[in-house]
Amino acid sequence: MIIWGSKARTITESSGKFYCPECDDYKIYESKKVKRYFTLYFIPLFPTSDLGEYIECGECKSTFKENVLKYDPKARDLEIRGLYFSASRDIMISIALADGKIENSEINQIINSFEEVTQINLKKSDLLDAIEEIKTRNYPISKIAEAIAPYLNDQGKETVLRAAISISKADGVVQGEELKLLHSLSDDLLLPKAYANGIFSEENIIPK
Repeated sequence: MIIWGSKARTITESSGKFYCPECDDYKIYESKKVKRYFTLYFIPLFPTSDLGEYIECGECKSTFKENVLKYDPKARDLEIRGLYFSASRDIMISIALADGKIENSEINQIINSFEEVTQINLKKSDLLDAIEEIKTRNYPISKIAEAIAPYLNDQGKETVLRAAISISKADGVVQGEELKLLHSLSDDLLLPKAYANGIFSEENIIPK
C-alpha cells in the first residue's frame, strides 16, 4: 500500500540582528518560512505551497511580521537628535548673519551656546564651514525651524529660542532684523504666544 500525504515544515531562510519589540532591545532573529511538502511514506519529498513567513526572536521566541525588521526606535531617536543638533547650530548662525556679517564675539557665543544646548564641543573650523554653507545655500531660518519643531516639546523649543536670543545679544545690541527673526522663530517653532512672550520678557527682548 502506498502511503502519501502532506506535511508543513518550517525552514530558516536567513538570520540577523533586529530590534525586538518584546525584549525592547537588539536581538538575533531568524527569518522563517512555512512550506507544505508532499510526503511519501511520511517522508517529505518536495514543497507544494508556501504557507507563510515570519520573524522569530532568538531570545524571547516571539514571532512578528517581516516589517518588524524596519522597526528601530533607537536609530530614529539618533536621527532626530542629529537633526536637533544641526538645526540648533544653523538657527544660531542665521541669527548671527541677520546683519550680513558675523563678529568674533558671535562666533564664540555660538560655540558656547551650542555646547550648552547639546553638551557637544563645536570646533571653530567646523562652525566656519557651516557658516559658509549657509551663506551659499541661503536656506531661510523658517524652514530650519519648521523641520525640527514637530520633534521638540515646549522645553526643547524654548532651549532653541533662548540659544538664538543669546546669539542676537552677543554683539551687545539686538537689532531690528534680529528682533524680527526671533519673533518669527518663535512662531515657526510653534511655541504658544504667551509662552514665547514670557521668554522674551525674561531675556529683556520686546515681546511679539
